[in-house]
Amino acid sequence: MFAERWIYDFMIYLYAISLLFSVADLLQRNKISERISYYFLGIVWLIQTSIFILVIFDWWLSALSFRIDALFIYSWIIISFTLVMHLIFRMPIYYLLANLMGFIVLGLNLFFVRHKSPAFEHLLLTELVFIHVTMAMMAYVAYSLACISGGLYLINNHLLKEKKWNNLLRKLPSLTRSETFSIWLVIAGTVFLLISLILGIIYAYQTVNGLIWMDLKLWWSFLIILLYSRILYSRVRTRLTGRRLAWWNVVSFLAVLLNYFITRSSATFHHWL
Repeated sequence: MFAERWIYDFMIYLYAISLLFSVADLLQRNKISERISYYFLGIVWLIQTSIFILVIFDWWLSALSFRIDALFIYSWIIISFTLVMHLIFRMPIYYLLANLMGFIVLGLNLFFVRHKSPAFEHLLLTELVFIHVTMAMMAYVAYSLACISGGLYLINNHLLKEKKWNNLLRKLPSLTRSETFSIWLVIAGTVFLLISLILGIIYAYQTVNGLIWMDLKLWWSFLIILLYSRILYSRVRTRLTGRRLAWWNVVSFLAVLLNYFITRSSATFHHWL
């Protein structure tokens, strides 16, 4: 338990340093700050990836009572995506916000998820359940980043309308880029969540049979798919663009957040996540 705590604390400190230099780079553009932030985030990613490998293959780290869970997987996925996106597109403010979201999730994991049993870990690492959870976390990451894209679009659009030509406006991604990112992220998130639901239903029928349809989280997940599918449908049929698309992305993410709180409730057998 001490080793697990030490590793988690070490990751949190590295993540915090990465965020610190990311903020410094945003406030005063500096290649050195940008690289330091990126390298520290890369170290966090390497540690998390190593933990995955060691725990999944049941090597020595599992003997130290280290646990992985849905929040840990979410954090790893958003860091992976952030590293790749920043390497390709170089958008400091987008990088910072995605980084901050991952840091908050990892912090929640550190302070609130400490009671998982070996039985839980065995269930999570069951091949079908692991893919089901990973796909769901990839969907939530995609929706999270789509929300960020929508928020940045709204800020950019407001500054342009008010003709406020300040430093923030220059650092924001263009309206076209924000809109393009958001729509592709919605597509990816919807596909991942649909695959996750299919796999989850298959596994549930093998374990709890018809009781799966009494699970509130399942129905809420279907609602999320319908909500984001509606965004895609409106985009194709009525050319949903601009501020309306951005607002839909931001507001729809509230349903994703509520889905997490449903997971923590007794209204679902997913509370073990």
